[in-house]
Order: sequence, then structure tokens, then C-alpha cells
Amino acid sequence: MKCHKVKVAGKYDHPTTCVSCHTKAHIIGTKEKFPRYLFASGVELCWGCHDKTKFSKKVGHPPVAKGECLSCHDVHTSDTKALLLAPMPDECFMCHANSNFTRKSKHPPAAEGKCMGCHDAHSSEVKKLLLAEMPKECFLCHNKEKYISETKKKHHSPVATGLCLNCHEPHSSDAQKLLLKPTPDVCYMCHDGSDFKNKFNHSPVASGMCMSCHEPHQGDVRKLLLAKSPELCFICHDKRGFERKNPHPPVSAGMCTVCHEPHASKDVALLYYPTTDGCLMCHPKIGKAPHAAGGFSQVGHPLKDRKDPKSRYGELSCTSCHDPHSSDYINLFRFKAKTAFELCPSCHAYKKTKK
Repeated sequence: MKCHKVKVAGKYDHPTTCVSCHTKAHIIGTKEKFPRYLFASGVELCWGCHDKTKFSKKVGHPPVAKGECLSCHDVHTSDTKALLLAPMPDECFMCHANSNFTRKSKHPPAAEGKCMGCHDAHSSEVKKLLLAEMPKECFLCHNKEKYISETKKKHHSPVATGLCLNCHEPHSSDAQKLLLKPTPDVCYMCHDGSDFKNKFNHSPVASGMCMSCHEPHQGDVRKLLLAKSPELCFICHDKRGFERKNPHPPVSAGMCTVCHEPHASKDVALLYYPTTDGCLMCHPKIGKAPHAAGGFSQVGHPLKDRKDPKSRYGELSCTSCHDPHSSDYINLFRFKAKTAFELCPSCHAYKKTKK
């Protein structure tokens, strides 16, 4: 150290002595074979002590593959562990753009500068220098049972195939949960968005709240629903309107989607077809003969194309007289009546004839 300025002043020092890397050629007067009187050139010198196999796996970090150890490490001393040139993650940001890691929603390891929680610094058998193949990489921290448990019947296809990054950013995102895009746009990357947009849209769909009805990873119900129908629907819809004395059979069977589209429809109330047309699919005789309430004529009571003074949708339909879900009266009558004739005054004013 009589000639060389003392550089061993950092918090962490290279553990070997000078002569572990440098020869005594300058002392004994022989010609140097490698610059700085090193025993070997570049990375070959490092491998004199460090196990080469740890740096020579299938996927190499570019500086390692090029033998540029000093791109990341100081050779003699440093204030950072592993003789890094800068603390983590600043060390990585010397090459990697930090804008990809500092967006609104951050993966905790990225936010805490723990890059090595997911990546090997030198080489790996897995792409992106990951510590393990996907999804095992994620399960190093995340509980596997919450995402792909053998006890669950249904799994979202990307989860089942280990494609976590089909939906999530690994480092940071402007969307919550590290999603590639906000919902529902992230869902529309695979699911056809046109199926979810129409004249009438289910409120959760219109507001992009897919997770109001669906599990994103796994579940016990088809379509990854949070619950079976009708319990799922009753999370939002008042159960009392569906459990009166006389229920519509599809309602009592919990078959809401026999009549309703769950996402979007061109028809009111998310029906598959215009109200009366939908009813006639199960009740075809109503359209072929005068309805019970139409005994006053041979054509029956009109079921469409007429104004309904009591309907918020404005047009007469089966639901002008019948509740489509349940009723306290016979025949699912919407108004208090024991017979079809008694139902008429609900809309029609009439005077009793004098005897």
C-alpha cells in the first residue's frame, strides 16, 4: 500500500487479499501477462474463486453473459452489500428504466427494491432471470390455495395454465391489483366486448365491476360466479320481490338466466326477447287463442303495440297484468284479484249498471 492509494474505505470490502487477484510480477521484475498484474483477464479472474456454473445457466443477465462484472460490482470496496455500485433498486435502474417500476400500483418486492425476491442477478434456467417457472414463481409468496386449489371446481383459464401475466403486470401498473388495464378492459382482452354492450346493460357491467359477480381466479360455481343463482342475484336484488306466495317456476328454480341476459341486451330488463315474445316461448297457447281476460272479444287483450298507462316502459305486455317473478295473487296477477275479470278495474274504470 506504499504506492497505491488506500481504497478500502467502504462499508463492505472484497474478502480476499490483494495477491488473490494480483501477481507479484512487478516486485520480482517479470513482465505482466494481464493488465494490472492480474492473474487472469476479465471474468476469468472472477471464476478463479466464484463457481462458474452459477453464472452460466440457460438465461444470462447481459452484463454477466458479456463478462462485465464491474457493470454492477465494485472490485474492491462498496457501501452496499455484494459490493454493488449502488443500493437496490438504484443499482438496477442504472440500466432498467425506473418508470416501469414506479406507477400507481406497485408489486411489493418492486416497491421495496427487492428485485432479487423474483429474479436471479446472474443467470437462471427460466426466462427473465426468474427464480422459478410461472406460476411457481408467484407462489413463492402468494398462497397457491387461493388461486388454484385442488378443492375448487372451476379455475380461470389463465390461472390454470400459469399465465398470471396475461392479466397482471409484474412490477407496477396504473390499474389496481397490478392489472394490465382497468376492469372491464382487462377482461375484454380475451372476452369479446361487444357481448357486454347493448341498449340495456346490467349495472355492474356498465360500471366495469365484473368482480361484483365473478371470481377472477377460482371458484366452485360455473362461470366463476361468486354464488349460484339466485343467491348471486340476491346480493343486489331485493329477495322479497321473488319469494311471494305464488312464484314463477323459473324463479322458484333459481333459473334467472332463462329469461334474462346477465350482461347486456337490446330489450328492456335485460330480457332475451321483447317481453311478450319471451313469454310466448313457454306459453304459446296465449298467442293462438283469446286470452282468459279477453273474453269480451275474439282477438283477446292486446299484448303489444299499445300504450300501458301504468308501465314505466310505456307499452302493453304480459307484465302489464302479470308479475314475472312472484305474486300474492293467483296466476301471478300484478294487482289484487281472484279472477281475470276482477283484474280489469286495475286499469279500466267502469260503472256498475243500475238494476
